[in-house]
Amino acid sequence: MLSNLKNKVKFIKKTIYIVLIIISVSLNINIAHSEEGECNDSINKDIIKESNCNQKRVIDILLLYDAEMLLDREWQNNIFNRLEEINKFYYENYKIEWRITDTQKFKFDKNINNLSSLFSLHKKQISKLTDNIKAEVVLGIIDRNIDGIGIAATFSNVVMVSDSSKFKNQINSVVVAHEFGHLFGAWHTQRKNDFMLFSGANKLLGSKESNTIIKLMRDYNFDPKTIINNHIILNRISRLYNRHHAKGEIDPVARLLTDEGNNLYLEKKYSEAIEILKRSNKYYGRWANTRMILSKSYYEINFLEDSFTEYTRAVFFGSKPDKEHEKNLRNKFIDLQKIDSTISNPFEINN
Repeated sequence: MLSNLKNKVKFIKKTIYIVLIIISVSLNINIAHSEEGECNDSINKDIIKESNCNQKRVIDILLLYDAEMLLDREWQNNIFNRLEEINKFYYENYKIEWRITDTQKFKFDKNINNLSSLFSLHKKQISKLTDNIKAEVVLGIIDRNIDGIGIAATFSNVVMVSDSSKFKNQINSVVVAHEFGHLFGAWHTQRKNDFMLFSGANKLLGSKESNTIIKLMRDYNFDPKTIINNHIILNRISRLYNRHHAKGEIDPVARLLTDEGNNLYLEKKYSEAIEILKRSNKYYGRWANTRMILSKSYYEINFLEDSFTEYTRAVFFGSKPDKEHEKNLRNKFIDLQKIDSTISNPFEINN
């Protein structure tokens, strides 16, 4: 009888163990399924309007072109053809349609021959052009030879592309589609046939990672402030990024936070800038840009040792030395030494 009782106990334990395994596997499947980018989940409801993957989303575009550019019939036809190709890809994969609803001339700086520098110069002004019109996104076209073919700020509403051959080729569609992907937070991958390939993307095909992030964020309103303090969605995006990304590719959440930190720095809100830049470092601590802005922010509130530390880290991670900032920081330490001789100047310490 005692033996039968022991057998029953063993049976019950095994049954409980099996049930727990089944529950665990079920939960893992649900989590994995959720991470695949279902765009109608509960997380999205908190940050963007409730999404439904089966409903088409139309995104209106402001087409911005150089003031000296002649937007002739050939240009217009080619842009229309490229947009058709882009829409075929985006609709089949994400139920998204891009539509040009406004056009506007813009005076781009002719003295700048680098697309990245041109973008940095005009981005803030351009991003505000949608404030009082229907368009949500700005597509800027540069029709001259310039270093760089496309650029967009992660989670922003601005894309800029260059082409001096009037958008004649299908590769122009890949470039624009690629930059549109960055607006949803998509990052560069090393997938050969992915339109978000780090370099040399030439096909309108999406990898698992790119599809996941765009499906997750497909109803994002292109306003960073609506997601910047939503830790749940930011952590989720970062987890997706960590699954696969191109070598040296920066976490899109870090990009988002550093961009905001830089804006706060330029607005002279140094303490707020420091807090958000420190958040950025938690997602990706090796980005020299974040470290340099953090150093300058610390300098402005006289946290000189912290400023020096972040400056050395910025240079270590690849930033070009900022001679003016370095000189100002060095002189601050010299001035302090005049008041208190016990203070050491880290610039003068011999290694």
